[in-house]
Amino acid sequence: MTIRSLTLAAIAVLSSAAHAQTHAQSATETTHALDRILTQGEVRPLAAIAAVRLRHGRVAYSYYGGFARRTPDGTVPVGPQTLFRIASISKVITTIGLMELVEQGKIDLDHDASDYLGFRLRNPDFPQAPITVRMLLNHTSSIRDADSYTLPPDQKISTFFDTTRKPGDPGYHFAHRDGHAPGTWFSYCNLCYGLVGTIMERVSGERFDRYQQTHVLAPLGIDGGYNRTALPHPERLATLYSHQPNGWEAETDTQPLTPSWSAASLAPYTLGTNGTLFSPQSGLRISMEGLTRLARFMLGHGTLDGKTLLSAHSIALMQTPTWQYDRKNGDCPYPIASYGLSMARLTGARDSSGRKTRPYKGYSGDLAGHLGDAYSLHSGFWYDPATGDGFLFAADGFPDAGQERPGTYSSFTRVEEEIFTALAGAGKDIP
Repeated sequence: MTIRSLTLAAIAVLSSAAHAQTHAQSATETTHALDRILTQGEVRPLAAIAAVRLRHGRVAYSYYGGFARRTPDGTVPVGPQTLFRIASISKVITTIGLMELVEQGKIDLDHDASDYLGFRLRNPDFPQAPITVRMLLNHTSSIRDADSYTLPPDQKISTFFDTTRKPGDPGYHFAHRDGHAPGTWFSYCNLCYGLVGTIMERVSGERFDRYQQTHVLAPLGIDGGYNRTALPHPERLATLYSHQPNGWEAETDTQPLTPSWSAASLAPYTLGTNGTLFSPQSGLRISMEGLTRLARFMLGHGTLDGKTLLSAHSIALMQTPTWQYDRKNGDCPYPIASYGLSMARLTGARDSSGRKTRPYKGYSGDLAGHLGDAYSLHSGFWYDPATGDGFLFAADGFPDAGQERPGTYSSFTRVEEEIFTALAGAGKDIP
C-alpha cells in the first residue's frame, strides 16, 4: 500500500501538537534539533520519532513527533503510549523470560541446547562441540540466518538443520569451513533466538507469546506483546512505513490488524517445535512508556516498583560481556564490539568495521542495551548501569534497508547519531 507523502509543514504541525500534549514548556534546543532530524535527517522526511532521555533513572526529557499511522480520516500522532514493533530490542525482553527459567533451575546456560530442543544441534564441521544456550544468546553458536529464520506453524524448527541442507545451499544454517568452533566467533544471528523461544516453550509448557505476556510484560506493567492480534490496546499500534520517492509505503502492522498466523493454522501447532512463530528476536510491540519501565527494571537490578522478577545476579549476567571483539574473533555490521546475554556495551572500543562504538561525539560512557533495525524502523534501548542515564528511541520511516544515510563517525546510521547527540544535552538541570 502506498500513501502520498506528507509535506514538511504537515509533519511540523503533527510534531508541534505532540509537544503541546506532552510538554508544558517552551521549545528547547533539543526539541528544535529533533524537529530538524524528523524533517531533514534523511533523504526524505521520517514518519515519526519518539524519544526519552533518562538521567539518574528518571525521565528528564521526552519528544514525540510525526505520525503513528495514516488513515482515510487523517493522521494519528505519535505519543508516549504508541506501540512500535521495536525490532531487535525484543531480544532483551526475550532473555528476561529465559532468565526466569534459569533461576528456577529449569535451564542451564552452559548445557547442550540439544537436550532442551529435543533434536541434535551440531555444526557438522564440529560434530563433537556442543552448542550451549549461552552461545545462542551471545551469537557465538556458529549458526547463521542464511536465507530465512522464520517458519509457519506446520513446520518444525529442526528442519532448518536437517541433513537435506548442504553447505553452499542458500538455506544452510551453519558456518562452514571457517575454522571457528562454536563459542569462538561472534556472528549476529536472529535464528538463535527462534531456538531460544523453542527452548522456552518446551521447558515452560506455554506458547512463547503467552509466556512472555504472563511472566514478563504483565508483571512489569508494560503494555504490548509479541502477538499483534492479542494486544491489550491494539489501537495504540503504529504502522511502520518506508519512505519511497512516490510516498509512504506501509511495511507492517497495518490497521485493521490481521493475525500473523490464522487460528486454523495455529490450532494443530505443537508447543516447543517452532519458537519462531512470534519472532522472539524482533516481534515485540512496546511504547516509550514501556521501554522506560524496562530501563527502570534493569537499573533496579531486577526489581520494579517493589516487584522482583530477576535477581541482581541475573541482570549482571545479561549486562556483562561474554564476547569482546579483538580483531580476530568475529564480525558484525552493527556498532557492537562487546556482547553479553542479548545485550551490547558501548565502551568506545572499535567494532569489526574499525569504527568506535561511540553514539555521539565526546561520548566516554558505558551504555548497556541494544539497537533495533527492521521494517524501516531504527530503535535504541541504552542505559548506563552506573549512573542511570539513558537513551530510548524509535525512529520510523527510513528509506529501504541499506539506503539509510550512514553515520559520520560510527556504525550507527546518521539519524541515530543525530538523535543521540540531540538527547545527550537534554535534561541537564535534573539533579
